[in-house]
Amino acid sequence: MAWLVDQWVERVQGYEFSHLQAGLVSFVSKQHLIATRPSAVKKPSRLPGKKRAKETGYYFNNARALAQCAKELAAEIGDGVIAVLFRDSDGTASAGRGDWQTKYDSILEGFEAEGFSYGIAMMPKPKSEAWLLCALKPDSPYQHCAGLEQASGNDDSPNALKKQLDAALQGQTSADELAETAKDGNIQWENIDMPSLDVFKHRVEEVVSRVLSK
Repeated sequence: MAWLVDQWVERVQGYEFSHLQAGLVSFVSKQHLIATRPSAVKKPSRLPGKKRAKETGYYFNNARALAQCAKELAAEIGDGVIAVLFRDSDGTASAGRGDWQTKYDSILEGFEAEGFSYGIAMMPKPKSEAWLLCALKPDSPYQHCAGLEQASGNDDSPNALKKQLDAALQGQTSADELAETAKDGNIQWENIDMPSLDVFKHRVEEVVSRVLSK
């Protein structure tokens, strides 16, 4: 997914420059975000109508921790930093953690709680395999992909997206192999019309434009 971010940022900025290839991208592990969970917000900028559910608090706190990392890095390098929080919205690890919109909003609220305006939520529905499968499926690629978002995110289900992608790519679905596929330009992200991906692309456009106009 890092190459999707890189390529869409490049598209928005209007000239060829890969932040990944230039070594300007830092990765923060999920374990680090959980371990550095911020203390409770005393005066949140946006008050929910009721107590924040435990499941959405997971995304909210992840976003707050990532925002703090980004702000520290920005201060260190003296430049603007964009933070992208990637989480699949459904799957074994996140079963029962609320619906897609609630999770997505919780991430943006987490960024906002830290006063960080350069945060991007990257949340495939139900998981990243759906986005990849839209482009890489052997029959009618880029066509009729919205239905993939309704598929089960459970890898153990009979028609799991992970199994479909594995079949489409003849087993070449390791993290490195998928990264190479994306890096080589084999996926035309602009041709994928899926609601969760469209939201992500629009948010990238909004945030990158904000940074460039600073």
